[in-house]
Amino acid sequence: MRCVALCLTLAFAATACASRTDDGSQAAGPATASSTASPSAPPVPSDWKRLTLYGLEIPLPPGWDKSLDTVGKGDRAETDAPQILYFEEKGNAGVATGRALSMWIWDGWTVDDLVRRRFVEGNLSFVSQSPVPGLRTMRETIGRASWFGPQGSGSYRARHLFVQVDAARVVDVITTGLHVPSVESEPSPDMRRIQEIVAHNIYAPVGTNCPRTRSVDEFGVLTSDGATGVLDRTYASAHSVNDVFVMVRRGIGVGQRVAIEFRQIGTSAPATWVAYEVTAEPRPTPSGIRPTPWDGAAFKVPVKPIGFADSCWRVIVDGADTGIVLQVGP
Repeated sequence: MRCVALCLTLAFAATACASRTDDGSQAAGPATASSTASPSAPPVPSDWKRLTLYGLEIPLPPGWDKSLDTVGKGDRAETDAPQILYFEEKGNAGVATGRALSMWIWDGWTVDDLVRRRFVEGNLSFVSQSPVPGLRTMRETIGRASWFGPQGSGSYRARHLFVQVDAARVVDVITTGLHVPSVESEPSPDMRRIQEIVAHNIYAPVGTNCPRTRSVDEFGVLTSDGATGVLDRTYASAHSVNDVFVMVRRGIGVGQRVAIEFRQIGTSAPATWVAYEVTAEPRPTPSGIRPTPWDGAAFKVPVKPIGFADSCWRVIVDGADTGIVLQVGP
């Protein structure tokens, strides 16, 4: 299963939030969560690592890494679309073991409002919810989803732990049961333990308060003016020197060049601005995905020239302010 299904009241597209069977077919419905709340915050084991993403310190077991980082996509514009991360364990030769967690980062919400308005009201897959004791506001939500594929069909439960990581952000850490034919499976005790350690120990260190672009249009493109956009994410790590942002523009053709200028917001980076030119490369409509006005060509924008930790950048294209703001974290 690639991601947890939570499309019920969110209406996000399958590329970001649909549950999929092992053969790639889409599950028949949404999910939410199950299990017993942990009475106290479990400590992080000494052999775990910490990954810094989106201004959050995220603990992960050894052998686990991020395999998906994308904004929630839907069939309508969203001003508060979540950033969706997927972490999975890799075994020998980098083969996935099947153990995984999803993490949704929501800006501008409290735990209670998010759970009530996005995951409970009108959700036919909802099973239960309850507060989780701890030093921070946390809530567990339980629900179910169905699946089908060559191996048969069945249903599973998923467990969400919503935690208020700071005054303006909620993180939803999700684990699900396995796909077992003719059985409603639940998350294993081991995966519930990992989920609890992660959720209880995520924290937001003091850093740059960057108003990175989070609004998406009806095609799931991060955009401010509707003419220039960024695919999947407006955040990158300073350590990812070979990483790129993928910028798209309506009406652009393969081979066209544009001048990009990054103007720093704040003073954390030694450079006040960075500028260079980029050339549009082919970007055909992916197979099985509906065409959009953004298809055809895209610009790969290297992170390295602005790769200063905890910096924030406004994007100017051909002298015009696009309204897009990019964030570079540690």
